[in-house]
Amino acid sequence: MKIEIKSFSSHKTSKIISLMFAVLTLPFALMGFLGFFFAPELKTSDGETMPNFPFLFFTFAPIFYGLMFYIMNRTILFIYNQLAKRIGGIEFETSQSDNKP
Repeated sequence: MKIEIKSFSSHKTSKIISLMFAVLTLPFALMGFLGFFFAPELKTSDGETMPNFPFLFFTFAPIFYGLMFYIMNRTILFIYNQLAKRIGGIEFETSQSDNKP
């Protein structure tokens, strides 16, 4: 049986994708959080201290990745839905198997 995907729900799909990437970056956030508090302070050649910026980026990475992937996925699905109306969507074929475990 051939099945064609005519459209995706862009909000629901983007929400799931962005949450998935946010959860997958949580270990990096933990490393960034620990690095921010336990890393020695960075000093310039003048002797001034610098903030531990790279570690803060990793701490907030789940938020950045979640927002970025939500916006990107929503845009991609909008384009897909517009193109699928004109030229057709992704098509795939399925079959039922008689083997039961």
